[in-house]
Amino acid sequence: MIADAGVRGSANGAAGKLETTRKVLLEFVSTQYSGDRYRSEPGFIKNTLAHTITVLGLAMYPAQWPTFVKDMIGLAGIPDATGPVSEDGASVGTGNLQPQLADFLIKVLSSLDEEMVNRAVPRGAEELARNTEIKDAMRVADVGRMANAWYTVLSQLAGTHTELACGVLQLMGAYVSWIDINLVVNQPFMRILFELLRVPALRCAACHCLTSIVGKGMRPMEKLCLLQFLGVVDAMAQLDASDAEFAEEVGRLANVTGIELTSIWTDKAATGEAQAAACAMLEQLLPLLLSFLSHTQSEVSSAVFPAINDVLGVLKKLQREGVALSTVQQQFLTQILPVLVEKLQYRDDYAWPAPSDAAAGDTDGSLDEDDDEAMFSELRHSLRVFIDAIGQIAPELYDSVVLATAQDIFRQCSQYGVSAERAGDEGGRGRGQLGWVRAELGIYLTQAFGERLSSSKGLRFGGTRFAQPNGAGSGTLAIATLKDLLTMMIQSGIVGSSHPAIAPMYFENLVRFGGYFEVERDAAAPVLQSFLGATGVHHQYRSVRPRIWYFLHRFVKLLPAPALATYSSDFVSAVAGLLKISADPSSIGVGSSYGLFDSQLCLFEACGMVLAPPNLEDSTRMALLQYLFDPLFTGAQHTMNAQPPDQLLQDQRALLQIHHYLTAIGSIVKGFPDVRADKAASASAPEQLSASTMQVFLKAADMCVAILEALCTSHLVREAARFTLSRMLSVLGAEALPYLPRLIDSLVSSCAVEELLDLLGLLGLAVFKFKPYVAPTASELLLPVISKVYGFLDQVAQTGATGTDEAVLLQDLRKAYLTWIAAIFNSDLDNIFLAPQNAQHLVTIFQPIATQLAADHSNPQSQRLAFGVITKAIQAWLVDPLGHHTLAMLTPAALAAINNSASASSESSRPRLRQAAAQALGVSLGSDSARETREQFRQFVVSSVLPACFAAPTQAGFDLADAQSSLVVAEIAGLLQMMLLSGAPDVAGSNGSAATTIFAPQMLSPPIGGDLNQN
Repeated sequence: MIADAGVRGSANGAAGKLETTRKVLLEFVSTQYSGDRYRSEPGFIKNTLAHTITVLGLAMYPAQWPTFVKDMIGLAGIPDATGPVSEDGASVGTGNLQPQLADFLIKVLSSLDEEMVNRAVPRGAEELARNTEIKDAMRVADVGRMANAWYTVLSQLAGTHTELACGVLQLMGAYVSWIDINLVVNQPFMRILFELLRVPALRCAACHCLTSIVGKGMRPMEKLCLLQFLGVVDAMAQLDASDAEFAEEVGRLANVTGIELTSIWTDKAATGEAQAAACAMLEQLLPLLLSFLSHTQSEVSSAVFPAINDVLGVLKKLQREGVALSTVQQQFLTQILPVLVEKLQYRDDYAWPAPSDAAAGDTDGSLDEDDDEAMFSELRHSLRVFIDAIGQIAPELYDSVVLATAQDIFRQCSQYGVSAERAGDEGGRGRGQLGWVRAELGIYLTQAFGERLSSSKGLRFGGTRFAQPNGAGSGTLAIATLKDLLTMMIQSGIVGSSHPAIAPMYFENLVRFGGYFEVERDAAAPVLQSFLGATGVHHQYRSVRPRIWYFLHRFVKLLPAPALATYSSDFVSAVAGLLKISADPSSIGVGSSYGLFDSQLCLFEACGMVLAPPNLEDSTRMALLQYLFDPLFTGAQHTMNAQPPDQLLQDQRALLQIHHYLTAIGSIVKGFPDVRADKAASASAPEQLSASTMQVFLKAADMCVAILEALCTSHLVREAARFTLSRMLSVLGAEALPYLPRLIDSLVSSCAVEELLDLLGLLGLAVFKFKPYVAPTASELLLPVISKVYGFLDQVAQTGATGTDEAVLLQDLRKAYLTWIAAIFNSDLDNIFLAPQNAQHLVTIFQPIATQLAADHSNPQSQRLAFGVITKAIQAWLVDPLGHHTLAMLTPAALAAINNSASASSESSRPRLRQAAAQALGVSLGSDSARETREQFRQFVVSSVLPACFAAPTQAGFDLADAQSSLVVAEIAGLLQMMLLSGAPDVAGSNGSAATTIFAPQMLSPPIGGDLNQN
């Protein structure tokens, strides 16, 4: 009742009820809370009562209860005073100040801020308007009363009731954003405030209050005067910030001061004198910012990050404009860069799990990102931003610190080695055996240096174009420096440390700057040896192994194929122990994630890549392939034979094991290059595979299809078979096409919509890549796939989509289906529709496209595709029925030449892809049956497609102003033009046509005068 009356106004006698409530509550507080009861009252009751009175005050102030603030201050025994506090504070009396009621006053005022000002609380328009009105009324006199009350409590009770003083300081910090700053920024208040900065129990609250005062929004000149009056920079320099909590608060104060001074310095509205004064104060503040940045506690360091960022941003701008930096600014950069580099290190006491703990806890093979790790990563990212900024401002300084630090670390490692157990260096910093902390820092700085070069998008180790970062000298010199640094890192043996922080970043650097191996080919062998060693893929920390496996996969991809043949045997032998597959149903995650097995696939694919080079002896390749495939074949067969299929389908672990076996086979095959399907190499005879290798892969394909046919109802098996056989198709080419019908039959019988989407994409790729050899297979698969698509669409049409996700999936299905049909035409395989088993269903296939998909304006992309598919069909069967031209490049000039008998004769003497596909299908394009089928399609175009062309853009929901809809109209126009070019008499008659005399008037289209050819 109270809240509603406060926002929407009183009604139904609410005003009287509010007045009664006010009297009762005030009487209760004045009589019950003036004694010992207040101390024994539970805190939640006091807080609730304070909040209730606050809501009551907001409902009645200022119209019904104009003395709300005055009454609450009076309850605490504080004399009423509205003017500013006098210079000596004598204008504020003590009255009969009662600490317990002063505490209740603080609770009410805090609740008032929460209800009226606090930006974290969402509010409606009515509340915002009410709050603005209340604040305007309070500014007249009541905020002065509050300021005097605050001063009274601070001056009288700060020494004996520190909790009250803390509460007042928090109120001042909260209210200062919208009250007159002069009410609190005066000699009496500031004298007390700066005194409290030296009181251990109150200094954090006092500093926080001062931070709010400094951060208050003001004009530049006013803010500069405020900072000069406060003398906050000198005050901070005199504070003892040895305590970490207080240091963090002072750091926040320094941060806000730095931000404000930087803003004044760069504000064009400020005068030159003001800018100079702000710059001078900022230069005075810089040592303080540096001291807080150097603090051992990251919370203290990060407190000044925004100010550091603003300062460096201004210095970068000055450097770009050619303005010379002052001596103080240059000295600041010289001092801050080593501090930033030092802060990049892990703490010496950073707790890493023991190898046994990591192995037991990280069953998915990933290192948990706890709060400490996440915070350190965020800290390091911020520091990198600052370091890179200094690299732009003073590149020579950057090189002298960052580059020199990394080089010194690698030299020390080369001379004394590196420890995995000890964090610090053996003989102190820079002496003796290197500790893991500085070792990791050296590797990280190498990455930072290289990324700074590559950020210019010109990093080329072996090319002629080089990066040229600002002031870093020539690009050639910069890249040579990075190359030398990477050489030092490799030769230092730093990767020999088994600490989990070392190897992942070391190998990441080598992969990230893989161009290094283009010019330093001899370095590949020792790096690969490190990858395959005890601190590489066999790292004792299981938590870092998966990342190293991924980097190994990337590294193998970097190396040229001929070079890989040298390492094939050693590579497979080294990783063989890591290829054991053990299915864990608990590892299945979101989005077909399978935990550690996903990382194992990187190793399987890498094995395939090292066995693929043509210069590898075939006997060696076969021996290694058998070594890899035999456990997978045997494991899959054993699992299949252990149980009947119906029982196997109920065993989740066994199905997952089969999934892993098949996916591993597919990953090995994926390591081999794709077959070439161009003029230089026939798709039916891939040159890069030997006959023995092909036999091994065909055997794997046989097993994969057999397992799929037996267990096609399992989603896991379907997923694995689809992946593996798609890889077989890419590598074996036309040799794998006989397996495609069996794959599709098994998948289509049980697949879900998501799987059908992937399947349509695979079929589209197959028809495009292996044309015309795939024509018989595609013809065989056409009707089953189309039936499955329409089955899903019809089911949803009858029952409706069950949710947004299903509706989106069905839209994707329509798009994928139409894209697949378009791919058939663009691959010049249109004649598969004219094959004997498909020709009789031609109109049935295209009827839903014309009457349903082309009419659905809710998805303009699919609607455009539908009209585009029909256009291609008209091109193929009505415009160029004998297949003289490729459909993907059928230009208007080519269309005009079709009716030229000489041209047609010339074209017919040269077999075209469409004609070759027809021959492969046994279809005679000039036969009576083909002409009859095309005539049926012509009649379908006139009776169904032509009305759809005029119906679609005249539907109520069709928005011509929409860009996608405009593209649909353009597609329709192209279709109508194609119909005219087809020469259909029913469409383009000289004395009127179906389009102009029947369909257009029926669709209420604008009148089309004369011959359609002229419009």
